[in-house]
Formats: sequence, structure tokens, C-alpha cells
Amino acid sequence: MKNKLLNFILIIIFIIFFTHLLKDITQDILKIKTPLDYIGDLKEVLSSFSKQVLVIYYIFGALSILGEIFLVILIPLLLFKKRKSLLKPILIITALLIAYFLVVYSMLFLNPSNFYFSTPNKEFINYSIDNVKYKLLVADEQNEWEKGLMFYKDKKELKGADGMIFIFPDQDYRTFWNNNTYLDLEIYWLDDNKVVGKSFLPSILKSKEIVTVNSGEEVNRVIEIIK
Repeated sequence: MKNKLLNFILIIIFIIFFTHLLKDITQDILKIKTPLDYIGDLKEVLSSFSKQVLVIYYIFGALSILGEIFLVILIPLLLFKKRKSLLKPILIITALLIAYFLVVYSMLFLNPSNFYFSTPNKEFINYSIDNVKYKLLVADEQNEWEKGLMFYKDKKELKGADGMIFIFPDQDYRTFWNNNTYLDLEIYWLDDNKVVGKSFLPSILKSKEIVTVNSGEEVNRVIEIIK
């Protein structure tokens, strides 16, 4: 009974860290599309950390990946090859990884601006402006309106999207800014499907300070096109 419980725990540990390792490799390193994208991806924003902290963060991040690789190799050896001497290093690596993730995610969640949840498979729509067709991500919920295209650095992260369309439930004056925005954006203000204005929003890297643009009149849709 004791061995069965231990084996069950080891299988759970294997599944958790194997899945996490696959997500790290496919989403963060190779940046390829897999079924794991449906789970989403928690992305860290590290711009507020000092260089010293970032060095430590990346060192421990690399060590955590190595630890996960060791686990996905050692656990099958223990389960199928009955190498009981591997149990102790497996438990030590698991404990260290759990401690690492607790520390890292505690730091991130203490400040919500330090992370965002990316959903790579968010539905796209095709939209034409001035007879030019664009592939756009859809933002039709509060959390999506607040995040917009913040933190993204190239189209690859948007799965080839040209930008984003914000769909609001009512007509109102809208204000957009470039806080945490690393892409230059062309802003189209729309009354339903009619373009009633256009603005340019530079990336924060270019402006070096927060820039805001306003709709000028009440609108219920806004489109951001990556320049």
C-alpha cells in the first residue's frame, strides 16, 4: 500500500513537471503552437527588477529547467527500473523546485503589474479598413480591454495578428495609453463600423514617457494596428 501511494505521488510529480517543462520549451523557447496553448501562458514582466536581480532570476530559472529535466528522466528510471537509490535525489529536486516556484510566483503576485496571462488561442477576426484586410485579436471583456497589446514585442507572440479590436457595449469617449506597450500602434476610433478618427500611439521605448490619445467623440469600437 505504501509503495502504491509513493508511486502515485511520483506519477503526479512527473505529470506536473513534464507538462510545465513542455510549456516552457514550446511557448517560451521555441515559440511554436501546441495544444498546451489552450491552457494559456503566465508571462513575467521583469522591467522593474534591477540587473542584479535579473541575473539571479535567470540563473535560477535555468537551474529550474535542468531540475525538471532531471525529474522527467529519474522518475521513470525509479518506477520502471526499480532504482530505489534515485528516490532521495528526486525528493530533494522536487522540494527545491517547489520552493523556487513559491518564491518566484509570490514575488510576481505581490505586484500584479509583474505578470500577465497570455491566451495565444484567443479568437481572431478578419477586418477591413480602407480596403486593407487585417487579422485582429478580439478584446471584448474588461480584463482584455485593460491589457490590450501591452507587453507584446512582436507579431510572433500574437500568432501573426496585425493588431486588436476592442469591442465595447456602449458609446463613450475612449482614452488609450502606451504604458508597458512595446509596439508602435495606429489607433482607429470607430462608431460601429464607421471610422471617425485616427491617432498614433508610439511605443514606450520611443516616447520614454506615458503618452495618451483620445477618441475625440463617443465610440464603441477601437482598433489597434501594429506599425
